[in-house]
Amino acid sequence: MHNPIPLTLAILMAFIPFSLANWSSGKAAQINFYTDTHCSAYAGEVAAYWNAFPNPGIIGSTAGAAKAQCFTLNMPGNSQSINTAALWGFSTSTEPGRASGFCTFWDGFSCDGNNAGSYFGTGANLPSCQPARSKDGWLWKSAKCLLN
Repeated sequence: MHNPIPLTLAILMAFIPFSLANWSSGKAAQINFYTDTHCSAYAGEVAAYWNAFPNPGIIGSTAGAAKAQCFTLNMPGNSQSINTAALWGFSTSTEPGRASGFCTFWDGFSCDGNNAGSYFGTGANLPSCQPARSKDGWLWKSAKCLLN
């Protein structure tokens, strides 16, 4: 007798944006790149840190928003999609709980040009998956992340 559960799970997982993210000391945000258009075929990542460059900002705080640093994504050329895979609360020694917020991606190297946002937090539709290229066809080149 064959078991239909693994096939059923595989089909369901194909429709859920995949969030492959692991916390490390001081990590605040992780952005993942994928080689498919559904954020499921992981191809690489970049991160922002509470205790090292690049720093995230805090939504609603002028000082925090000003502190958010622009950083280079260096996406693989075959990337087809991108998302904010995870956000974590402040901690440099023990893994904190997940946070909510977003990262904004730009097609210019200095957080300029066309942009798109990818949200992470609670809710069935989060994290949000975005195409890897801007409306002008350029790969996203830089990002900033803001947390609640």
